[in-house]
Amino acid sequence: MKKHNTGDGPVIIKKYANRRLYNTETSCYITRAHLAAMTREGRDFKVVDAKTEDDITHNILTQIIMEEEARGQTMLPVNFLRQLIGLYGGQ
Repeated sequence: MKKHNTGDGPVIIKKYANRRLYNTETSCYITRAHLAAMTREGRDFKVVDAKTEDDITHNILTQIIMEEEARGQTMLPVNFLRQLIGLYGGQ
């Protein structure tokens, strides 16, 4: 098992099949709200699938944004969202 030291690169967060997130720096389970707080604090982290070790940071960050938007923290204008979806068009 690899040990990750504080301050040496991004904090590694492991996501298990039961959807739990494990912070390898603090050796405890956390929530996406904790990751949102880490982001606001400027902490760098990388979320990896515990089984495959695939980097899923992008997916987790997208989920955090969706949760914030659903809570009424609408910061993304509709026109921006339309443009963003258009980028996935592939035409």
